[in-house]
Amino acid sequence: MFARWSSDAMRRGPGLGARLMSAGAEGERKTIIIGAAGAVGKRLCGALTDRGHKVVASDRMEKLPHSLSVKMGSLGTCVGSVDVTDSEALNKLFKEHGDENTTVWNLAAPLSVETAMDPSMAEAVTVGGMEKVLSAMASVGARRICFTDSIGSFGASSPRTGTTARWLTENPDQDPGSDYGRQKRGCRELMSAFARDHSGDPRFAVLPGVLHCNSVWGNGTTEYALDALLAAPHQATRLGLPTGDAYVCPIDPDVRMPMVFVDDLMRGLVALQEADEGDLKEPERGYCIPGLSFTPNELFAEIRKHHPGFGFRVELDENMNKFANLWPDELASDEAARDLGYSPEFEMSKMVSTVLSAHEERNVATAEAFKAMDVEGDNQLDRLEIEYYVRRNLVRGRESYGKTGQATVEAIVDKLMNDLDTNRDGMVSWMTFSEWNRSNTIDGVILRVKSSMDVPEFKVNGGRL
Repeated sequence: MFARWSSDAMRRGPGLGARLMSAGAEGERKTIIIGAAGAVGKRLCGALTDRGHKVVASDRMEKLPHSLSVKMGSLGTCVGSVDVTDSEALNKLFKEHGDENTTVWNLAAPLSVETAMDPSMAEAVTVGGMEKVLSAMASVGARRICFTDSIGSFGASSPRTGTTARWLTENPDQDPGSDYGRQKRGCRELMSAFARDHSGDPRFAVLPGVLHCNSVWGNGTTEYALDALLAAPHQATRLGLPTGDAYVCPIDPDVRMPMVFVDDLMRGLVALQEADEGDLKEPERGYCIPGLSFTPNELFAEIRKHHPGFGFRVELDENMNKFANLWPDELASDEAARDLGYSPEFEMSKMVSTVLSAHEERNVATAEAFKAMDVEGDNQLDRLEIEYYVRRNLVRGRESYGKTGQATVEAIVDKLMNDLDTNRDGMVSWMTFSEWNRSNTIDGVILRVKSSMDVPEFKVNGGRL
């Protein structure tokens, strides 16, 4: 990734290229990422270690995903059980891993719909958490705090196009129209006070909807696009399995919203972190990270170039449709290009093709596993079919009399049926099986069962179920 970023940056001009090529000098500086197990956090951990930064990835999870540790390699350290609302845990984190040269990313915050459903919880995490993070930073002399703001900070009075982060700082009393936006404003106010009282170096990035190839995501508004892209391959019959229903669009299909593909976002966030203080000309060092903008209808038209039969119907979600109509149509790009050397590279056709290809590849692997288990060929799995598959493919090699993997198969099958037989009728449908595979693997089930039992090693054949 280092070579690709460097060459691309140099083609765009000396601004970003010079900063990226000189990052080795800054590589010894440590970055603490709070909320590292989220969609943006995991990517940012990898992007920074690829750039030579040492990264401490922290999250409220007791144990962070093993894939995150692998992605960061020797430059990364995972620290679990750090809840942003827990001052003691934060102070311990900074005492052990922070100093005056540490950069901090605070990514811990619920998404828009989650905030609307439980504003008090979101307030404690977003605003209360930021206050505690800044206090912990001050205790070790850390100055640079980076924060991911959101298009949810903009209300009905904001510009529809060419919207800048500057507008937020110049209109501090505007009504964002939601608790989500008000809480983001509260974080910006805390960071401004940190700059004043502690000579801090706060920076914030206004994020549009984040698009990616992952199989799971949070409960936000712009995530409708990810839902649609996931649904499209399931409406085709190319895998010889039952098709899914029409996609249900929760917002007005003619409302335009700004988005950004995650690869572009990472380049923008890293550029914001690495920029010299003197290069950041915008008030409160705030920058929009632009990408592409589209309406649901425009997205669906692009999807149909790959899946002509893609169908949808509209059932408006009150919160999501409200937010979609409040937020800007597109974000300004001049400021990020001027001060960060950043401009997006993913346009609509490239984004849709990339995301659909990733989903389709996963679907093929999932379908192959499903068909391998579906002995009767009725597009349903029962316990005996799953057990037969587990015994045939997952238990290999020599066993001792006292320790046998066969004995553990029952526990594995019990766990799989508990997860997959959602309506408790003894049968597992293709759609349920496919949905489960978005966030689970057979390896994971085996490891969880093994952790509670003294059994020999399994040889896994096939990986993801």
